[in-house]
Amino acid sequence: MKIWELFWTVCLIVAGGAFAFITAIVIIKGAPDLGEMLRQLRRQNLQR
Repeated sequence: MKIWELFWTVCLIVAGGAFAFITAIVIIKGAPDLGEMLRQLRRQNLQR
């Protein structure tokens, strides 16, 4: 039974690490695009 606990613990750590890594990459790469989109929306609202 101990091997299953070890197996699922490793799986959870690997999956959690992969999720955190992918999330960080998306935030880092997407932040400039999101900022530009928000600036454009503010400009459009000011022109109204």
